Amino acid sequence: MAQAAKKVLVIGDDTRSFLACVRSLGRQGLEVHVAPNTLQSPALASRYIKQVHILPYYLGDGQEWLTATRALLENERFALVLPCEERSLLPLIRHQHEFPPETRLAIPNEQALEAFFDKVRTRELASRCDVPVAQAHLFHAEGPLPQTFPLVAKYRKSYSWPDLYVRTQVKIVKSANELAQWLQAHQPADQEVFFEHLVPGVGVGVSVLCDRGEVLQAFEHQRAHEVSGSSFYRKSMPLHPERLAAVQRMVSAIRYTGLAMFEFKVDQATGQWHLLEVNARPWGSLPLPVAWGIDFPYRLYQLLVLGQRTPSVTYPAPRYARNFMSDLWQFRMTSSELRSHPLAMAKHAAGWLGGLLRILVNRERQDTWVWDDTGPARLEFQQLLATIKHKLQGDDVRTRRALPALTLERRPRLLFLCQGNICRSSYAEKKARQLIEHAKLNVAVDSAGMLPRNARPAPLVAQEAARQQGVDLSTHASKHAFEPLLRQSDWIVIFDDINRQALIERYPDLENRLVYLGDFASAPDRQILDPDGKDLDTFLQTYRRIDACLPALLKQAHQATPAHESAC
Repeated sequence: MAQAAKKVLVIGDDTRSFLACVRSLGRQGLEVHVAPNTLQSPALASRYIKQVHILPYYLGDGQEWLTATRALLENERFALVLPCEERSLLPLIRHQHEFPPETRLAIPNEQALEAFFDKVRTRELASRCDVPVAQAHLFHAEGPLPQTFPLVAKYRKSYSWPDLYVRTQVKIVKSANELAQWLQAHQPADQEVFFEHLVPGVGVGVSVLCDRGEVLQAFEHQRAHEVSGSSFYRKSMPLHPERLAAVQRMVSAIRYTGLAMFEFKVDQATGQWHLLEVNARPWGSLPLPVAWGIDFPYRLYQLLVLGQRTPSVTYPAPRYARNFMSDLWQFRMTSSELRSHPLAMAKHAAGWLGGLLRILVNRERQDTWVWDDTGPARLEFQQLLATIKHKLQGDDVRTRRALPALTLERRPRLLFLCQGNICRSSYAEKKARQLIEHAKLNVAVDSAGMLPRNARPAPLVAQEAARQQGVDLSTHASKHAFEPLLRQSDWIVIFDDINRQALIERYPDLENRLVYLGDFASAPDRQILDPDGKDLDTFLQTYRRIDACLPALLKQAHQATPAHESAC
């Protein structure tokens, strides 16, 4: 009898690092299970995925997440758990001693967590190891502000507790006035952010597999297209001896084991380079080395599970890899900026299209499209066509005026659902309660948000607008739309297409319960857009639209019970 394939769990859902890991491990005959945040990702169409598991978000003390994750690991007995992003990696680190002892977690040790997941600590380690970094100024609430521009405003951590699902943003600040505006908007805590001098150059990455501080395999790449600090088209480059030596010194200092990508900025005119940050997990450009023979994910499995230190291998350079849909989006964005400069736009388009010719001479691979696993690319293309069709056709507000047909023997339950549950759904719930009480309607209402965040207050501008409309939001605390709440709701009332997409990405089977609130009043657009971040007038307009829709909605919901029983 053949021995069953060992199981691995890959956590994530993107078409770059996650999909590269799934394919790498699946091609080696391992049984790949995945735990995505969304069920709509094209990556989930991979033929190498054996089973999909949905884990709860990590909220509050994380007990719901911990219980579900521990049960999954105990039931499936995975040989390796590989998180592909920090939102899943950080909880695994926090609870690593509460899982089955035989389960290997591909997570950094405590030294690496401190050194590589805090950009200030990364800079300090680099300085101790004689690795050049750009000049920087740590923010002190009572201290002087930098006077030399441009600067890059950065939070020390990309993700942190308790807002685990909120990625901090990087901002290029060009003047003292812009800096003051940024500080006013973000209100960072003391020493929470730092300002790094903007250094010229192109983005370069040195990717490594390490064992107890020794680099077993290295790979260098350069960004071929770079827009606003991001790139979805990259090329392999020969290893630069000095940069590789710098990486070796840093991983040796903390005896690092695992995968990591060290990001540098290289001034091609002078040859000078500076370390920017370190990703101590699978990284976005991972499909490039995997496509050209450096199989980082499987070699990590060999190291952690089998105890095999595989020898270093060479790779061809230059060779390219492209995340086509994302690179196409960047191309369109750059082209729109060049619209008033026809010659520059034509040159840009010719360069982008010409690059695709590398596919014909076997010098370029695609992140999503590969011959042995075409499902993700086909689904990605189908989703693109569906998006284009939706934009071209739009919505006819006259096509939807009623709740989905349902006959109940009890009081119907409506759930108002938006993104954060701090502006629209919170107001709609409280206003609906007023109308239900006044008209003695037999309807139960609640509200929630799809974003995995709890206990946030309504913005002050929302509270003021609500007050003017006779609603008190001063004591409101947001709550996440957890699965039991969604499933016990007969109708889920949404406000815009973003709410719809957010729901069906995680709970596609609930799409038939959705209804747009905007369908219950005459308006050219069924969507009631999010006013968050806007002024008082915008909030008032939003709340008046909600007020105009609620009576018809609640009347239809009340009529769903055969006897139209009184709520008294």
